[in-house]
Amino acid sequence: MEFTLKFPGSIIFGENSIEKLGENTVKFGEKCILVTGGKSIKESGALDNILNSLSKAGIDCLDIYRATTEPDCDMVDEVREMAKVNDADFIIGAGGGTPLDVAKAAAGLYGQELSTSDYLNKTPYEYKGIPFIAIPTTSGTGSEITNNSVLYNPVTKNKVSLANPEFQAKLGIVDPVLTYNMPASITAYTGMDALTHAIESYTSMIANPVSMTLAEKAVELIMSSIEKAVADGKDTVARRDMALGSMVAALAFSQTGVGVAHAISHPLGAIFNIPHGVLNAILLPAAIDFNSQVVQDRYDRLAELMGIEGNLSEYIRNMIKNMSIPQNLTEAGYERGREKEILEMTFQSRSLYRNPRKVSEEDVIEILEKCI
Repeated sequence: MEFTLKFPGSIIFGENSIEKLGENTVKFGEKCILVTGGKSIKESGALDNILNSLSKAGIDCLDIYRATTEPDCDMVDEVREMAKVNDADFIIGAGGGTPLDVAKAAAGLYGQELSTSDYLNKTPYEYKGIPFIAIPTTSGTGSEITNNSVLYNPVTKNKVSLANPEFQAKLGIVDPVLTYNMPASITAYTGMDALTHAIESYTSMIANPVSMTLAEKAVELIMSSIEKAVADGKDTVARRDMALGSMVAALAFSQTGVGVAHAISHPLGAIFNIPHGVLNAILLPAAIDFNSQVVQDRYDRLAELMGIEGNLSEYIRNMIKNMSIPQNLTEAGYERGREKEILEMTFQSRSLYRNPRKVSEEDVIEILEKCI
């Protein structure tokens, strides 16, 4: 047996850990750019906490960029330019998946000359980035751990993963308090993204004993707390366990990649503008059914850990229903007629090749049909 483990710089986890931001980032410099999402980060008080912590450490936040739609190349280029104009020492991403992916890519491509879309098209480059600091305010994406950004590519009209080992956050602050004001719907969507990360990592072709142990713990944390967090956003134990579960799931899938659910969800998200977590929630049970021919023992192990009697995929379907997540792709906004495009994009995904069962075009169509 042989495997390699790769982990990020540092993660600080805990309630009110955001207060430690400044003292732990001053080593990266005295000038930064902050990338955030919509109004909620200000309304919750999180933005003030971030700025106050930076100020106490003598760090100037020179500008704030608000990334409020799906992350794309133009956003990354705008943040890169903002950082260059201000001669920033590092870039902070604070919020959900969009601001973190934009900040990560902007920091990683900071010193490059070409536009971001050129690097999505596989133009080779030497890393000339600046440090990226991650502060998630949702429990789902795992961007504080991973070394990739998922961006919309205007050339191929697909979501593409831009990856580089150097892109990993030099520091991640995972403060469950920052998630307390998440709406129930976002809690459910992002939580299902995290659960999909954990389960697809667990069954990955390159899973190893360490990644599987992490994935098991992530599944346990998420499945025991997600419905509680959706029902009561002020349930501090559920919020803590969701934040921890999301982070641990990312530690697992950063080693193994994901699988067929993610491979299909990215093109569907790009074409139909459906939230990533919704797509994963719908596709995950179908992916489990598909893969059960080769890894049923692993699904049985997860069901046993959770005390689930019967079929894991059916249990997850019922869980999704209880959280008022769309039950099928049609309900979520899917329309027939784009299957050729979906297939082409799906088979460009690296995620497909870590799936435990080989996937054909016919298999993808069958999975889609089961989810429509």
